[in-house]
Amino acid sequence: MRRQTILRAAAAVLTLIACSSGLSQAQHLVKIDYRKVISRGDLDYSEPARRSEEGMPVGNGRMGSLVWTTPSSLKFQINRVDVFAADGRTASFPVVDSDYASGCAYVDINVTSAGEDVFSPGPNFNQHLSIYDGLMTAGGKGVTARVLGWPARDV
Repeated sequence: MRRQTILRAAAAVLTLIACSSGLSQAQHLVKIDYRKVISRGDLDYSEPARRSEEGMPVGNGRMGSLVWTTPSSLKFQINRVDVFAADGRTASFPVVDSDYASGCAYVDINVTSAGEDVFSPGPNFNQHLSIYDGLMTAGGKGVTARVLGWPARDV
């Protein structure tokens, strides 16, 4: 009886050793291209978002922004996870013109010096969000803007 117990224990140990070495070898056989997998979720707009809510999210998990364009500007709604800019009476986005009510800060960068309607629909417009890189790029007539969600700290 004692001998059978020892043999079973030895067999179990040998099985564990074989399985663990097989797992480490299997991990080396499977190489995952995380950039390729994650980039399948990228956003690519060939025309400007019709409403601010359709903008592209950029952030690091603590601080972020919704980024959208108008014909002559790049707009940001800055948010943080630990700041509540509205109370229980908010109706969030009741109409398009009141969307400046719920963020911590709003930034409008006017690019009219580059010409009129630089971010208007057409062959020159493109807005792309690379999820893997945390990088949003907006291009228009003679203008390219890049917005980065910095992973190391809030900027």
